[in-house]
Formats: sequence, C-alpha cells, structure tokens
Amino acid sequence: MAPLSLVPVEEMVARLERVSAGSPADVTELIWIETRRSRETNGPRQPGIGSIGGSDEALERTAMVRVREAGRIGLHRTGLTTFSDLEKAVREALAQARLSSPAPEAWLPAGAGDPLPAIPGLYDPEIPRLTAARARELIQKTAERGEVARLGWGEGHFAVVNSRGLRRAAEVTAVWLNVSCGQSDRGKSPGAGSAAAVARSLAGLDGPAVFARARRRHAADFSGSPDGSDIPAGPVPVALAPEAAASLLGLLNLHALSSVSFLDGLSCLRESIGQEIFHPSITLRDDPLAGGAPFPFDFLGSARRPLHLIERGVFLGPARGERLAHALGLPPTPNLVAPDEAQAAHLTLQPGDETDTELLRRAEGGLWINELDPLEAFDRPALRFRAVARGVRRIENGALGAAVADLVWEGCLPALLARVLGIGNDPVSIPVSGAGDPLLGAVTAPLLVFAEVDGLRPDPTPRS
Repeated sequence: MAPLSLVPVEEMVARLERVSAGSPADVTELIWIETRRSRETNGPRQPGIGSIGGSDEALERTAMVRVREAGRIGLHRTGLTTFSDLEKAVREALAQARLSSPAPEAWLPAGAGDPLPAIPGLYDPEIPRLTAARARELIQKTAERGEVARLGWGEGHFAVVNSRGLRRAAEVTAVWLNVSCGQSDRGKSPGAGSAAAVARSLAGLDGPAVFARARRRHAADFSGSPDGSDIPAGPVPVALAPEAAASLLGLLNLHALSSVSFLDGLSCLRESIGQEIFHPSITLRDDPLAGGAPFPFDFLGSARRPLHLIERGVFLGPARGERLAHALGLPPTPNLVAPDEAQAAHLTLQPGDETDTELLRRAEGGLWINELDPLEAFDRPALRFRAVARGVRRIENGALGAAVADLVWEGCLPALLARVLGIGNDPVSIPVSGAGDPLLGAVTAPLLVFAEVDGLRPDPTPRS
C-alpha cells in the first residue's frame, strides 16, 4: 500500500489565504496541521497507532479557526480541510463568537512580527521514504539477543495564516528510538539498560550510539533480592540517567511551568516568581532553536526564541499566553500550543562541568536509575510524584555496580531539585510525555545527581 501523503505546504497556505480573504470577521486566524507517523519494532507490538496496510502508520489532520467579531472570540476545530469545509469552520467560529462574552482586546502575540529564525536541517527527505521493512532492517542489523528497539518516524506540515498579514509555514521530520537491553519473555529484567533519543534526521539520530548507551547500563547478572529488600537503608545519593531526568523535567513542565497550571491555580510555583527555589546549579530554558527537535514558530505563528524559565535556581516565570500575561502583568511568550495555552516544548537543562564518571564517584554508595515508568503527580499543588524506578543499579567504586529490583519512588519534585549534587556535561535529547510531540519538540537533559534522597521502597507489584 502506498504511504499516506500530506498536502504540500504551499497548497495549505494558498487555501488558508483564500479563506481568510473571504472571512467577514474583524480578525481571522487559521491554523492547519498535518502529520504522518509510523513505527516499527523487533519486539512485541503495542497499542497506540492503528495498523494500516500491514504497517503501523497514522495520518492526522487538524484545522482550527479563531475569529474576533465585535470584541467577541469564537473558536472552531475540524478535521476537514477542503475550501468549503474551511469556510464552514469560519461560519461556525462566528456563530460561537456571537454567543460568547466580550473579551479584552488581545495583545499582539509575542514575536508575531519578527522574522522566523533560520534553523537548518528541519526536513530530512529520507524519513518520509522510510518503510516498515527498511526500519526493521535498521533495527535488526544493530540489535543483539535480548534487545528490543522501537523506531518511530514522522513528517509534519504546518501553516498559520491570519487576516493581519501573517503567513507562516514549515515542513519538519523527526525520528525517535527507544532501546531496551535485558528483555525476557516476561518483560524487562532487573538491571535492564535502556536509552532513547530523537533527531530531525536519520543521520542525526546515531542509532548505534543509542544501542551502545543502553548496553553500558545493562547489568547482565542479577543476584540481589527479588523483592528489593536489599536496597541501601536511609537517604542515599541518586543518579538519574538523562532519560529519567527528562521525565521528571517533563512533569515539572506540565504541572508547574505551563500557563494552564498557573491559570488553574495548581502550580506549586505560582507565588514564587523571582525567588530562588531550586539549587543554584539548575538553569532551565525553553530552547526551540538548538534543542533535539527545533521548530521556528508557535501555534499562532509567533517566531520562536529562547525562554529562560529558571536561572541559577531562581524561578523567572512560566510560559505565558495572552490571558496569563494579563494576569501576571508580564508580556506573553511565543510558546502557544493552543490558542490560550502556552507550554515549553524544547525544555533544556543547562549541562554542568563534570563528566558522568566524576559524578558517579561523588554519588558513591547510592543508586542509579535508568528510567521512571510510570511517572505521575499524585499531589499537583505540592508537585509530589510517584514513579516506578527501573534499571536500578548500585553505584560501587565510582561505576555502575550490582542490579537492584525495581523500586517505587515517592518524593516532592521542588524539594528534590533543591538537593542537586551535580549535573553532567553530556546532554541527550529525548521525547518525553508532558513536553510535546516529537515532531514539535523534546527535552534535553544530562545526567542529574541528587544528594540524600529517601522515599525509595520495594515495588509491591513488579512488572510481569
């Protein structure tokens, strides 16, 4: 079966311009997003993407119209994108505007008039041509016995047009890889090594390096207690692999640094702007220009630029849409992921000066955690989290030692980020839940080591 095809961006822009020119609204904004994603694995299939023509492939198409008419705003979303469908979407948005309450005059979106940043290498033509058979071949030529890899790839076309003359369009590709070493028929074994990465091109992914990273983390033999009762007693240093660190940062992003978390009153940082909340080594930015999956503009077409969220432990403020910007008395930021929802999509933890080897020496007697799966916030206002720590190993003689059974970890994320022992100098870009789609962004993080961590206990329900 032929691959599912996307509408060329030139045609998308022309169609949106025609609809915008014919709109009777005072202001009309049109957004069109099309993505095609595929995946392949040498392991068991998992639900998620439906099977089309014998391969895992999915095409998604969304158009959104936002209008302002007589001081009122209306929104309409559709998956139909012919000219007549888009005209109908404008009429639906106008009908909603007439029924809505008057809205304050919108601020000019941050960066709306700025030229787009020049970001090379957004599109790799090899990725749209990748087939399931070729992807499986790429996995199998590198994978060894007991290793499972999942390769995902996608292509996206994006266009934003408004009646004030804004025109934005982009074509991007992405490829992402997850590797696990230490698989059995029952799933991941204790001390299993895993690694992940995302890139805009196949060449940029460097799959063999991801496999090598997973193998270095794998403990081939496990002789510890199967119930985890042999873990070190009391608070211990904990070293998080970049994948585990990125997961925690994604949780912080979703529940504390997004505009929604502030507008809902649930962010643990809502009263802390300008205060030193975290360890001075923590500098966290949204860097859409140099991250693992850079992108030039946000949901409404504003030119992207780096946003400083935490600087040397001081919280500078969240990503801000129009409504939150008004509430805080601060300018909006070009981080919209929906019309009134702003969130960092390229979260980057500034690396430190020490190598991973030096940091492991400082964490002697502690634990190494490869991944946190699942991870959840069970107390959002305090940002208390619960996770299952997997791929756990002792840190012995400044290196990864004996494997430990999976552990349950409960802690408070802001307090944890105040107890940093060190940050590595070798960051990795990883697709993470809570930090955007791999086509639109990723979290970039190095090794992250904490001092005096407690709350780790044996997992009563180990994965079967």
